[in-house]
Amino acid sequence: MPSKKIPKNWRTKFRNFTTSDGYAVAAANSAAGKEKLISKFSEEDDLILRNENAGSPFVMLKTNGQLSETALKEAVEFAAAYCVTWHDKLENADVCCVKPPQLTKTIPSGEPLAKGYFFVNGDKKNFSKIEVRLSIGVKIDPQGNATLLSGPVMAVRKNSDYFLTLLPGSNPTEAFIDEIKRRLLLKAAPDHKAGIEKITPEEIFKHLPNGTVTVAE
Repeated sequence: MPSKKIPKNWRTKFRNFTTSDGYAVAAANSAAGKEKLISKFSEEDDLILRNENAGSPFVMLKTNGQLSETALKEAVEFAAAYCVTWHDKLENADVCCVKPPQLTKTIPSGEPLAKGYFFVNGDKKNFSKIEVRLSIGVKIDPQGNATLLSGPVMAVRKNSDYFLTLLPGSNPTEAFIDEIKRRLLLKAAPDHKAGIEKITPEEIFKHLPNGTVTVAE
């Protein structure tokens, strides 16, 4: 695969997080997003992960030629989190992993695949029964501004000041947004609350999985 010039801000186009040891991870759910993730931003040594449930996003771990076991573990958890299993309240999911050069747009017979679909050549690395969970947190800057982030538990714990961990549950995400904000405010120091108060429901919703949730106690 030829070398690509990857723009520094490429992750802003996708749902993304930074692993607890500094690796970049991004997920694409739409057909167009998956095509862009693979064709424009993937490199030979990156890893592409996917929940084995139909309709799940592609998750890319940028390795920069080196693979951290911590980063791989967190990317696998991220792939398990953004999946249809939240609708079914399943506690775990299976995830597979390949490298970008293994993905092609044609099946062995030579027929092209539809947008957003790829054929995998060679073996996949499989991860079984990964716990479905997702953390959402806020990082407070020196001026008191709050930035929302989400991802695997350890990554969000490392990169945020306050966080909650969500599990599949009985609360529709749209109806649980105010509760998430309330719980983050309860955790916050008095001089950090104003920044968290400014976070909009739309911002919180963008970080949530599709389906129903509860807070891990």
